Amino acid sequence: METELLKGTDHNTLKVVFLGFGQDLTPFSSLNLSSDTFFVYDYEDDSADFSVIYEYKKYEVIAWSLGVMMSDIFVSKVEKKPWKMTALNGTPFGINSEKGVDAALYKATLDNLSEDNMTRFYRRMCGRGQEFAAFTKVKPSRSLVSFKNELMFLAQKSTAHRAGKIVWDEAFIGLKDAIIAPLNQERGWQGHALNLVKLDAAHYSAQFFKDKLS
Repeated sequence: METELLKGTDHNTLKVVFLGFGQDLTPFSSLNLSSDTFFVYDYEDDSADFSVIYEYKKYEVIAWSLGVMMSDIFVSKVEKKPWKMTALNGTPFGINSEKGVDAALYKATLDNLSEDNMTRFYRRMCGRGQEFAAFTKVKPSRSLVSFKNELMFLAQKSTAHRAGKIVWDEAFIGLKDAIIAPLNQERGWQGHALNLVKLDAAHYSAQFFKDKLS
């Protein structure tokens, strides 16, 4: 697991951002951050140090895709709780054919992992319009080995995690999401989020991150 703290204009509060599968900081490095932001990504192990949250009076969690499950695990274990939790296109249930990522689709991604298929994954993640064209210019720089390790680790975490104990403040669901079905997301959040917001967006939304982090 990789982490990096980037400084914003406000140093009093912290945003902890759990990214989705297959990511690094490259797509997010050009954002003008409004607050100090602690990015979490590349889930290959449990090695991350989250002690940074104790250096701030309060912090909030913003999580995307399978990062929602990983942040749910983090918050369930950490003593200092966030003041707010926001999710985009993910659920606490991770890999779950009814309430998260379809298990068969996930297995197919792992079994057929290749450079070409990762490009196809990013295309489905972004949609086929300008979002994908823009993402290809800043796509993550990672190896196939790291992708495979991450997929296997996330599968293990999904099997072990008992989701549903934490109530999130807000969950955004992209109606054009081709990675995690919007219906699955709705089922996953039933009783576990105070507010559900539907967006005209694909699985990845650059505008969402700009709105939440800039």
